[in-house]
Amino acid sequence: MPSQPGTALYVAPDGSDASPGTKARPFATLERARDEIRALKKVGALPKGGIAVELAGGIYERSKPFELSADDSGGQDTPIVYRARKGEEVRLIGGRVVTGWKPVTDQAILDRLEPAARTHVVQADLKALGITNFGSPGGGGLELFFNDQPMTLARWPNEGFVKITGLVEPGTVDVRGTKGSKAGKFLYDGDRPKRWAGEKAPWVHGYWFWDWSDQRHAVESIDVEKRVIAVKPPYHGYGYRVGQWFYALNLLSEIDQPGEWYLDRDKGVLYFWPPADGATGRAVVSVAESLVTMRGASHLALRGLILENCRGTAVAIEGGTHVHVIGCTLRNLGGSAVRIAGATDSGVAGCDIYGVGDGGITLDGGDRKTLTPARLVAENNHIHHYGRWNRLYKAAIHLSGVGNRAAHNLIHNAPHMAIGFSGNDHAIEFNEIHSVCYESNDAGAMYAGRDWTMRGTVVRHNYLHHIVGFEGRGCVGVYLDDMFCGTDIVGNVFYKVTMAAFIGGGRDCTVANNVFVDCPRALHIDSRALGWAHDHTDSWVKEGREKGTHLGIEFLKPPYSTRWPQLVHILDDEPFAPKGNVVERNVFVGDRWNDVDGRAKPYVAMKDNLVDTDPLFVKGVPRSARPTVQDFQLAKDSPAWKLGFQRIPVEKIGLYKDENRASWPVKHEVRPMPEPPAPKPQARPGPPPVAKLPAKIAIEQGIHGEKLGPPSTATLTLDGANLRVAIDNAVDPKKPLRPGSTWGQDDAVEVAIRNPAAGKAAPIFVLRGFPNGHFESSTEAGAPEAAAKKAGEAVKFAAKVLGPDRWTAEYLIPFAALGIDPAKHKKLEFNLTVRKTAGNQWLMWRGTGGDSWEVAKAGFIEPAP
Repeated sequence: MPSQPGTALYVAPDGSDASPGTKARPFATLERARDEIRALKKVGALPKGGIAVELAGGIYERSKPFELSADDSGGQDTPIVYRARKGEEVRLIGGRVVTGWKPVTDQAILDRLEPAARTHVVQADLKALGITNFGSPGGGGLELFFNDQPMTLARWPNEGFVKITGLVEPGTVDVRGTKGSKAGKFLYDGDRPKRWAGEKAPWVHGYWFWDWSDQRHAVESIDVEKRVIAVKPPYHGYGYRVGQWFYALNLLSEIDQPGEWYLDRDKGVLYFWPPADGATGRAVVSVAESLVTMRGASHLALRGLILENCRGTAVAIEGGTHVHVIGCTLRNLGGSAVRIAGATDSGVAGCDIYGVGDGGITLDGGDRKTLTPARLVAENNHIHHYGRWNRLYKAAIHLSGVGNRAAHNLIHNAPHMAIGFSGNDHAIEFNEIHSVCYESNDAGAMYAGRDWTMRGTVVRHNYLHHIVGFEGRGCVGVYLDDMFCGTDIVGNVFYKVTMAAFIGGGRDCTVANNVFVDCPRALHIDSRALGWAHDHTDSWVKEGREKGTHLGIEFLKPPYSTRWPQLVHILDDEPFAPKGNVVERNVFVGDRWNDVDGRAKPYVAMKDNLVDTDPLFVKGVPRSARPTVQDFQLAKDSPAWKLGFQRIPVEKIGLYKDENRASWPVKHEVRPMPEPPAPKPQARPGPPPVAKLPAKIAIEQGIHGEKLGPPSTATLTLDGANLRVAIDNAVDPKKPLRPGSTWGQDDAVEVAIRNPAAGKAAPIFVLRGFPNGHFESSTEAGAPEAAAKKAGEAVKFAAKVLGPDRWTAEYLIPFAALGIDPAKHKKLEFNLTVRKTAGNQWLMWRGTGGDSWEVAKAGFIEPAP
């Protein structure tokens, strides 16, 4: 865009729309300037260099958005820009200044407040100011801002959460052993809700079942004697669980500290405890839904403006081309900052975005059917303290469609994700991300999921650090969820990220040339589609075979079949297996390099990774509280170079100074790291047990070695060259067996056995049987499929349910089918496990502290003297 436009029009807060729009006699409104440009276009071409609408410093209150359409477009050589005059602060606000504050004199109201608050809380009549549309306290409604800061809708507790201590209708939800209630009726500790008598519309906001799914509920009733809160339906889709966290809000009686407010929506009276003298502070309530909308407009830009105080998305752009938001500050919004959808060659650059209720920037463009890119860009933006209202899945930047880019952004301090992406061929590069996902677990700083055909995205040269989840329980750096495929994670630096690179059962992904430091589990790859997520992929396979599509994409035809030839044969190439993943040339410093499950290992090409070796950073391994990304540069004599490691251009990561930055220099602080939860008890100390056949053993240890009941017993005998295992299981008679055929979900028994004499590559055979007689030989522990199949065909299994409190199982295991000669192989690694769903228990012969088949942490059997 030319720096010197051909023509300038002028707008000022004290201007007049009857004026000619000159610098001496400016317009008063943006609409008047827009209409003047329309009139100029009707009488002739726009001047070379285009038109600049210069806004004088001041506040422009808006009750509705400034609307631009295709009629307001510029041209390639005649662009149009709406910008702040140089050196002046221009503020477009979607709110109204609140005046007429008075002390609270109604004794009934004062009696409901804490004594310490009564002399500080003031009130204002919004209806008298002409404000009547208040919206809902559950979201999307009126908010209060004071001295350019968002205030807090009165809540309890003031910070953090309280926990669900019990359920009124427990046991009505069971997700793979995680139990809860379908009904939103739960118990709490303490007597604080007794103060809420007379509250008109209390709400609660909580993470009710999973740590990555929240919801606000209107409260239906509170039983303060039984300490029970019941919420109004619809209830949360996943249910409610003991130990999950919530807080209460929209409570007049909880205005107990500066910055809190409450609105009586019936009377239109706003109550507020200002953090400073209300007479000198400036209070604004949000009114407008949006500030700027563009539909079909092209060659347009907003530059250097402050946009604030609307209820929804500040700038919404649909269609068009070459539309940009540059060097603006977007803050204190109820929704998101900028959404661009269906446009091409457009973007957001150099902006400061903070205090928004939802996410930051959404870029959605490109044609997935033809793989035509949109080339939308979010670059050099500082996005922080977002997700203020809607806490989850509101990313600082979200990319969808085809061929879009997020680069050189600084993102931090958010309850959930930083960057979300879907679609194809995006570039996510040179970003710095920290202090995100602090209020959620099992979440990703970068997240994508659930599609075979969304391929081609590259995540490269980013610095992710200090990401550990709620209460330090753990979160992910780059999270490819539920069989997401074809993504490259290359040349990034991860520092203090609980699980840095995560492939959730997907295919054809690459993790290469990254640096992982102090990441408890740097790499995770699992085989979920071979297990609990089988149904997801099964539906994809059926659609592919019946229609030749996956979620509507014809992946067996060009351009998909030519761009990604792996897709042509995917339906016949073990579609449930995590095939084609490559892990190479990574540098790791820490305690645990990878967490690749046994069934996934055979499919992963893992080579030339530097593990358990000092990589020789230039300044040594960073040990400061907050190292910079430059501290992770490798010395010239690092052993990583010999493995083919390529230098990461760390000097390019993050924000950079240029004329488009809204502010410089930029300061940011790492959020204090929470202490991780206390470690669970480890497996029972002492030497591993040894059972010399014949033997009778007790199966009564929990995962971590704790003693559980009711116990099971097993009798092990040698029958020639066969191992016989007879298991007697006591169960809780008050709860019936679950006689299905799914490990973990139904009652079952498991034999795990390995021959250490066969060397490190010796397989672990996992043999599972169920009360209904179903038997399976699992590859979960990494046994080759052919070997597991051979064992499964040879083993005989029988089971019998003897009553409501007992069932038995018996295995006949031919040692030869497992490659074991009991005359030669004197000591075998071994474990026995019983799944008892009635008590949600895993009982083992020896608690492993992890997977039941980890026989190296269990015991031994000696089949021959």
